[in-house]
Amino acid sequence: MKNAFIRLWAMACCSVSVFVCLPFDTLAQSVQVGAATHSTSSTSASVAPIVLSKALHGTAPFLPHNGTGAFDNYLAMNLPFEPIRTLHKAVEQRLGRTLINRGEAHITIIKPTEYSTVLGKVLTMHEIDSIALALHIQQAAWSVVCLGRAQYPINGTLEQTYYVVVRSEDMLAIRKAIFVRFVERGGEPSLFDPSHVYLHITVGFTKQDLHEEVQGVRKSENSCLWAIEER
Repeated sequence: MKNAFIRLWAMACCSVSVFVCLPFDTLAQSVQVGAATHSTSSTSASVAPIVLSKALHGTAPFLPHNGTGAFDNYLAMNLPFEPIRTLHKAVEQRLGRTLINRGEAHITIIKPTEYSTVLGKVLTMHEIDSIALALHIQQAAWSVVCLGRAQYPINGTLEQTYYVVVRSEDMLAIRKAIFVRFVERGGEPSLFDPSHVYLHITVGFTKQDLHEEVQGVRKSENSCLWAIEER
């Protein structure tokens, strides 16, 4: 089907232009090469992977996050900080600039805004924490995708944030279980999508962290900057 379309397009090219008329085989090869180039990962093949210690997968205690502030309530898997501290320094060295870090490491599973605007209308953070603990949040399996970067202009300056993009079916399962409880309690299903989440570990940022809710950035595989080698 693809070759037939290309052949027709090539014939049309010949009929309307006396300047460009490529043989079918040459045109087909050009299209295939172009498609292959477009499908190449956004991480640069010429840049060496940045190293991340496997110790990041080590054990850490669960930390509840709840309070009276708008951003105090969220659910996260707590992680050992030292591997991220080391990665933060390596990123700074590669960039040649200083980045702010949080002084801790975690993967957010339920965001503060998801709780304050939707889930918190029906569920308490204690209930959400209980669901996560029952599903062994601190033993959740996850894998590294890449070192990602998001950037957005703020007051005339292009601010940047760097993070480890991760995947985790276990964390998605926790979100789905929270969604089920939310709906059972009378919550509106259309207000919370358990599959809509960009799991990541913040490494550092220039002036402030960037978020989907505020700047519209998505910390997904689309934002990959460098490959990561775990060792």
